[in-house]
Amino acid sequence: MSMTTPARFEMRRLTESEWLILDDGFDRSDARHTVACVSRLSAEQVEVIWLQPVAERIRYDSVADVLEAVRSAPPQQRRAGGPA
Repeated sequence: MSMTTPARFEMRRLTESEWLILDDGFDRSDARHTVACVSRLSAEQVEVIWLQPVAERIRYDSVADVLEAVRSAPPQQRRAGGPA
């Protein structure tokens, strides 16, 4: 299952407790395509491993909150060196 947002970011479920946050503005072969890996710690909390510079925070209430953090990050922060 995946969910695409109007802001070009995709939340792709890998397992029942793991997701990737992807930036469809970059080709799949580009390392910047994968923004973060998210793992469920408990029913109320997920943990993020940032693969792109987005935020310092590593714990969120939900995967949707992580996706919102990516969508609301300043473009120069989340896409350093990427296309505008």
